[in-house]
Amino acid sequence: MRIISIFLLGLFIINQSCIPVKKDQIAAEIDTQSVEIRLQDSTIRNVLQAQNDQDLQALISYFGATDPSVRYAATAALGSVRDSSIIDTLSYMLHDANVSVSAAAAYSLGLIGSPRSQSALIGAFRQYDTAGINSSINSAILEAIGRTGTADFLHAMATVETYEPTDTLLLLGQIRGIYRYMLRGIVDPAGTTIALKYATGEIYPQEVRLMAAHYLSRAKNLDLSGQADLLNESTAKENNPDVKLALILALGKTKSSTALTTLTNVISQDQDTRMVSNALRSLSNFDYQQVKTIILTAIRHSSISVATAALNYLNDFGREADANEYRNIARENIPWQVKVPLLAIANKNYSYAYAITKGNINGELKSIFGRSDNIQEKIACLKALGSDPKNINYLLEVGRQSDIPAIHAAVMESGIESLKSKYFNNAFGGSGESVKKNIIAYIMDKLATGDDAALEIIESSVKDQSLGLKSIVDPAAIEQIKTTLANNPTPTTPYAQYMLDKTLNALKGTSTPLSHMTNYKKLTAADFTLDGVTAVAEIVTDKGSIKIKLLKEIAPATVLNFVRLSKSEFYNGKYFHRVVPNFVIQGGCPRGDGYGSMDYSIRSETPQIYYNKAGMVGMASSGNHTESCQFFITHSPTPHLDGNYTIFAQVIEGIDVVNSIQIGDKILRINFTE
Repeated sequence: MRIISIFLLGLFIINQSCIPVKKDQIAAEIDTQSVEIRLQDSTIRNVLQAQNDQDLQALISYFGATDPSVRYAATAALGSVRDSSIIDTLSYMLHDANVSVSAAAAYSLGLIGSPRSQSALIGAFRQYDTAGINSSINSAILEAIGRTGTADFLHAMATVETYEPTDTLLLLGQIRGIYRYMLRGIVDPAGTTIALKYATGEIYPQEVRLMAAHYLSRAKNLDLSGQADLLNESTAKENNPDVKLALILALGKTKSSTALTTLTNVISQDQDTRMVSNALRSLSNFDYQQVKTIILTAIRHSSISVATAALNYLNDFGREADANEYRNIARENIPWQVKVPLLAIANKNYSYAYAITKGNINGELKSIFGRSDNIQEKIACLKALGSDPKNINYLLEVGRQSDIPAIHAAVMESGIESLKSKYFNNAFGGSGESVKKNIIAYIMDKLATGDDAALEIIESSVKDQSLGLKSIVDPAAIEQIKTTLANNPTPTTPYAQYMLDKTLNALKGTSTPLSHMTNYKKLTAADFTLDGVTAVAEIVTDKGSIKIKLLKEIAPATVLNFVRLSKSEFYNGKYFHRVVPNFVIQGGCPRGDGYGSMDYSIRSETPQIYYNKAGMVGMASSGNHTESCQFFITHSPTPHLDGNYTIFAQVIEGIDVVNSIQIGDKILRINFTE
């Protein structure tokens, strides 16, 4: 029998009275029977229906079922529901006889995210483990504490030294816990030390190394300057592409000359455009003059994704002295996805001492906008015009003349973006306030219609202190719009009310409880047998076909929604409106700009499944239970999405097509096969 010390328990005295479990309720024997979501089982379907209905009492009633699969389904469902009122009751299930049920309880408590659960989680850790039977439970507990625990527990977790390289689940739980802490902004030097050890240690399991490398790549303000040699050597010899992608980002944080050499070699020699894109991202840690030539060369890369990564650098660090060079490259024969944002970057960096040049760029962007029949290109042009505040009147007029919601959204976004220009005051002098009022008036006009883009843009803009809009946006006007929408309800009114409440809170500096975000009376009817739903969907695009395996047992309601929309030909002709290099492609928006949805929402479904590989297919959302029709496909592992976005499928063929998709590409149709 091996004793596992997890939290250096000598440092912590766990108050057992805080754990709502009596001795006679704790299983005397451990049940390792496997569990499964059997969609043909009527009881399982009842559990899924209760989850869909958010019926807490019905879900809790299944905790006493003799079938562990039923208990598992109910326990996992509560992680998707995320109601903190059931923490104490759910904590009982940490001591279920079945290890899968106990692990699901821990994972669900983690997703609920309340610090009230940490005592129960600590108390449920099974120190005395025979043959590693409890490893899955302990792993889930460690991760859950990463989502809920205090900083003290992070240090204890990070300094455990008893795990062997073969303790895969325990190591994975530990590093996931450390990673989840980091996502909450809680970092301990011991956590960074253990992440370095695992990420660069070839003796550790690959999934552990992957999470450790992602910790190093994602943690903010992480000083890795003393780890240049270690990370440089590890990156250069790494054979696992997923681990290497993350190590490349971590390597840049060393800010060393050897790191710059390695990154330069990746950019010039690696055939994997994902590696090149990440290496370009990593250059953000270096001085502009050191990397200028590399960046300008990369803008001409044959891969739009690589060029976009270079554009992102210039957008953040571009210089007025080189604005002419940016403009000259934009004159070359390059794709519009590169040309248009590069013109914007040039324009942003020109001061009004170059008024004629800025005017010429504005004219070129307006010309591209006028002759294009691609809505994505038009949107890009309008956003690019926002780089010069003097285009505001033109943008507002374009918006007034258009009946296309995506155009309205681009105008609103560009108007707000122009307020951020360092040349805004130069452009308007003493009339800047009246210009701001014109922009807000346009947004308020769209807000009165319940426009989804206006709802999000006004809320985020008011919260941005640098824009100075609180004195311009009238809370009474927001209240009036809220009342008008309530008196003329539509299926999307609950979401509008929710966003308006958030805006009012930002304006008033209050924390009034928010209204419900979605209209749950307008949910898709769920037939959880999923009869007639095939195992594989083929997404046919103008770049080729992507075959995905539908995860019916993982996210049945989401799969059902996707299939229904597909068979109704909803997705036919829809754009991929969002592409982030080495992150995701996203499509399925009825507006074509990311702000659109159906007139209903579906539930989030987030059991213990991870974005741990490329090709995971998830639902876009703006919060729990706001999913509708937009979906995304990952280019690489994205663990920061775990538990926050429903996974309903994974790519089984055509990942090369996923990597080739760019903004403006289309879904032609979706077919279904066995």
